[in-house]
Amino acid sequence: MAQLEIIPPAISSRALYFLTAIAIVLPLLLWKARRWADLYHKRQAVKKENGCKDPPRYPNKDPIFGLDVAWRNYISWKKSNLLPELSSRYRKCGNTYSLHLGGSRSLSTIEPENLKSMLSTNFTSYTFGSKRTNALLPFLGASVFTLTGADWQHSRAMIRPNLAKDQFVDAEMTTFEKHFGRLLSSLPKDGSEIDLQPLFFAFTLNTSIELLTGQDVHLDHEVSQMFDDAEGLIGDQILLSFIPFRRSRRQYLQACKLCHAWVDRYVHEAIKEHQAQTYTTSVEEGKELGEGKYSLLSELVKETHDVPRIRGELIGMLTAGRETTASALSSLWFTLAKRPDIVRKLQAEVAELDGQKPTFAQLKKMRYLQNTIQEALRLYPPLPANMRTAVEDAILPVGGGLDGLSPIFVSKGQLIIYNVYAMHRRQDIYGADAETFRPERWEETSLRPGWGYLPFNGGPRICLGQQFALTEIAYTTVRLLQEFQAVESRDPAQWQEKWQINCAVKTGCKVSLF
Repeated sequence: MAQLEIIPPAISSRALYFLTAIAIVLPLLLWKARRWADLYHKRQAVKKENGCKDPPRYPNKDPIFGLDVAWRNYISWKKSNLLPELSSRYRKCGNTYSLHLGGSRSLSTIEPENLKSMLSTNFTSYTFGSKRTNALLPFLGASVFTLTGADWQHSRAMIRPNLAKDQFVDAEMTTFEKHFGRLLSSLPKDGSEIDLQPLFFAFTLNTSIELLTGQDVHLDHEVSQMFDDAEGLIGDQILLSFIPFRRSRRQYLQACKLCHAWVDRYVHEAIKEHQAQTYTTSVEEGKELGEGKYSLLSELVKETHDVPRIRGELIGMLTAGRETTASALSSLWFTLAKRPDIVRKLQAEVAELDGQKPTFAQLKKMRYLQNTIQEALRLYPPLPANMRTAVEDAILPVGGGLDGLSPIFVSKGQLIIYNVYAMHRRQDIYGADAETFRPERWEETSLRPGWGYLPFNGGPRICLGQQFALTEIAYTTVRLLQEFQAVESRDPAQWQEKWQINCAVKTGCKVSLF
């Protein structure tokens, strides 16, 4: 009798594919889970060792993507009320809190010690993050404002020596006076209303261009507007980054293209002259070059002929010099126009110059002037908020626990927002009248804000043009006070923000000068 052979059923190709996939994926998932578990336990050990506690949480309605926060930010931005809105959250949640934003848990802080840690003592543990970098790259390219690590160090080393005070101070004062004369010619002498803000932006653009390129180009309104368009749209790219297909992105890229083409003309000209060996300037001898003077551009072409690189550095310094100074001048004079008591005190100090144009040394000695500028930068910092992203696990010194005094563990990749505008208005640092414009507070020995005062950022990435900006603000203010005896506001509104790269005044600076 023949034996029956039992043949097992054939495994279908689909089932075989499925089993093979499981055989490959399952070990990977187990390996990933093990890695995650190890990382979790490692982080828990670090938290315990350092006494870290979680900060208070913002009550997100959307606990996953934080769309409620993004939408509220957008509405506040549209109303030019974002800074007060952000400040109110610290009063509600504490000086440091966590929130869901963009699908991850971020931190927001106004603690000076946390800023000191991020910007200085643990500087290498943090970077700008992709949101800020992606917003700036189309305009600035690879430059000191967008690079990190060794590339940033090289870029900063290339620029910093060329902005030293001893090299620029004489050129600054001469350039400021020349362009102030042009600003003065634009001001009515009959007390009629004038908006100073666009004039300040045109003025600082012209002074920055001359000091950076060595050329007096006296830019027209069209060029100034071109930079206004690009710089104004940068804020949109950061604040509205949660909207993937926004019309302003296309406008921004077009504005960048126009600015690049304009700057490239000067870069190509400088390279051409350098190749022809027509430059004879040296830092040590301070010699003049052609009709121009020693400039950042003339030094950059000695380092490289890479046009996009030079352009990026030049636009970066130009934007920083222009935006920061013009924004600060606008906010300062917006306030002075509403505070005749402060103007009278400034006039008394300026009168000691006996009509002479101020020198750099004289400006530094004018205490009330310097205090007034500090107060304007405190209440209306040109860069009111910023952010950092952790490139490795790190620890912030304070902000954890119900009392906010414990350290906080920061995970690699976590976003940290810091709000200088809100920090500058903390009553425990600046007193019960922290919201009041009072220059005299800077004479009080009890006021020691330290890292609680950061109008120009801090640490290795502190603003390279800080001294330049402060000098230009002081010089322009003194010269206006010498030419006019009184200023009156023609704007009943209070200060409101206008987001660009920096923060200017939404309604401008409408005044009458007498």
